[in-house]
Amino acid sequence: MNDITIRLEEEKDYREVELLTREAFWREDRIPKIGVGCDEHYLAHTLRTSKEFIPELDFVAEINGRLVGNVMYSMAFVELPDGTHHNVLNFGPLSVLPELKKQGIGSALMRHSLKIATKLGYGSVIFFGHATYYPRFGFKEAKEFGITTSWGENYPSFMAMELIYGDLEGITGKYYESPLYEVNAIKATEYDKLFPKK
Repeated sequence: MNDITIRLEEEKDYREVELLTREAFWREDRIPKIGVGCDEHYLAHTLRTSKEFIPELDFVAEINGRLVGNVMYSMAFVELPDGTHHNVLNFGPLSVLPELKKQGIGSALMRHSLKIATKLGYGSVIFFGHATYYPRFGFKEAKEFGITTSWGENYPSFMAMELIYGDLEGITGKYYESPLYEVNAIKATEYDKLFPKK
């Protein structure tokens, strides 16, 4: 395996990042449900324009100059019982070209981005993801911190991690991410028409 280079995404990368995100998440069985094989490439497109998006945590991975992975972060919050908000990070999509999965690219993107997020002073990360993959980076079920989804439930795939020790101490409540994560299926399907037909 060649060395993985990680750098910030640049505007010139946008189309290629969306193409690789589309490849990473595409599943034929999603077409009957959402009208397209994935909507994560449209999410990547819209996130960049949102107020919650964090450009300094938007990284791409390259091997020999070829773009092979990407991770994006955005702001989210936990709403406490008294109505106040505690800001946290959310990340996703995390994308790796399918033919290069299980070669450390996703792990490199995660470790690098979490390290930089900590250096920048962000306290915690909460997100939805694969329950068997992310604990290797230190994530635990969010219920261990007393945090639920916005609709008041918990799942193994709903996870949290402190970047700064004690950041979630006493922080119990409901988690809210950018509304853009509720992807509009019609708009995603229309946007997909700008890409090569699969």
